[in-house]
Amino acid sequence: MQDPLIQRISHILSLSPAIIYAGRVDEPFYLTFISENLTTHFGFDTKICLRNPDFWRDLIHPDDVECVFDDYARISANGFHKHEYRLRKEDGEYLWVLDELRLVRDASGHPLEVVGSWLDITDRKETEEALQKSEKLFRDFFQTNPVATIVSSTDGVVHMVNPAFTGQTDFTAEEVVGRTAQELGFWQIPEDRERMVSAIQKFGFIDNLESQFYGKGGRPMTCLISSRAVDLGGDIRILSIVQDVTEQRKAEAALLKLDQAKTAFISTAAHELRTPLIAIVGYSELLENEAGLPLEEEQKQEYLSIIQSNAEILNRLVDDLLDVGRIQIGSSLGVVLKEAQLSEVIEKVVGSLRVKNERHRITVVHTNPLPERCWFDPGRITQVLYNLLSNAIKYSPQGGPIEIQTTTAPETVSFAIVDQGLGMSPELVENVFDRFYRGEAADAEIHGLGLGMGIVKQIIEDHGGEIVVKSCLGEGTTVTFTLPIKPEIATLKS
Repeated sequence: MQDPLIQRISHILSLSPAIIYAGRVDEPFYLTFISENLTTHFGFDTKICLRNPDFWRDLIHPDDVECVFDDYARISANGFHKHEYRLRKEDGEYLWVLDELRLVRDASGHPLEVVGSWLDITDRKETEEALQKSEKLFRDFFQTNPVATIVSSTDGVVHMVNPAFTGQTDFTAEEVVGRTAQELGFWQIPEDRERMVSAIQKFGFIDNLESQFYGKGGRPMTCLISSRAVDLGGDIRILSIVQDVTEQRKAEAALLKLDQAKTAFISTAAHELRTPLIAIVGYSELLENEAGLPLEEEQKQEYLSIIQSNAEILNRLVDDLLDVGRIQIGSSLGVVLKEAQLSEVIEKVVGSLRVKNERHRITVVHTNPLPERCWFDPGRITQVLYNLLSNAIKYSPQGGPIEIQTTTAPETVSFAIVDQGLGMSPELVENVFDRFYRGEAADAEIHGLGLGMGIVKQIIEDHGGEIVVKSCLGEGTTVTFTLPIKPEIATLKS
């Protein structure tokens, strides 16, 4: 009968996450004891393994053998050592282990045996490897990113800049790394930097802050600056992209000054922009004056929801204006193709509109399955679907059904947005893609700048697709557009 103490020790060892072993000190080294949990972790029978003096040596990954035995030789001098290497399981899979071993001596100081443990650290090593790959990916993306990008510390010291940044500002990397943005004179309008810093401290990011940014020699540039606070290896850094829009802004200003024909449009735009702005200001004042007139939480949330909704309207109007400005000067809308899922975009847009327009029934019908992956710009196609569906809602009676029909061909995906609303006259159909043309939509109860369809057409064409509108007064409208599936088919506007 086995000693109870031995039984208890064996039981404890069997539950340990680490495999305990002992071995000879002198050459040739081989194991004299292995805990029974070897079977649990590696699949080998302990008794059979102990009969094989080469057992441990045979398990070590061939690429690790030399360094393992080099390390093992040091234990005689240090009395303790730990190292990491790979051991083979019975099924052939290799696991990373942390091997901690200690030299046991007798009372006279003579070596008796080596006692050690193997702890499975495979998950940790895989995490480390993934982190290394992630860091490499970040650095590769950072260096190849065509948009000027800069990484700085929270106190403004520059740590990294990419080639696009040095090309845009005329500074070399050596001239900027290790210096502050203030020393380099990037910000000559303190309020702009304070605005960015304040937003990052409060929210962790800021998007499209338009500011005067200064390159080498004090050269001014109008830039859109987007910044994020990111964790890089445990250190908080500010990652910023700096998009030079100087020439774009000059062209837009010149176009606005010269284009007298848009006077009526400007008037309409002012009205459309003012309407949500008035709502935002009004409800903001109500919230601001809460001290004098306490509000219920439900009422505050309602006001905030109204402000958010109108801010979104305002933002969409501004985005439309900016897009039209780009089109007017012959610029691309910045379509960037990437591999993504059309189904996700559809679900996102439809879900958003269903929440905001509960009285309208929006259904999605797939004639055949959508491709698993497709090359397109998710943001821009979201814009297209949102615009077309919003139009269908605006020009449909309350509760009117709206349907999205998709059809997949070998090289393209077709979308049809079908409503049973007011429909359009032949004249409006003919001019529907003309910028600023509103036709019957000029009815004061139907808001809009008349820009959306022109932008939609440009986006689809920038993808290499086509768009067609069919409509009849009183019967509804169908807008059909196609998108190429593969990137080699899509032809982006240069």
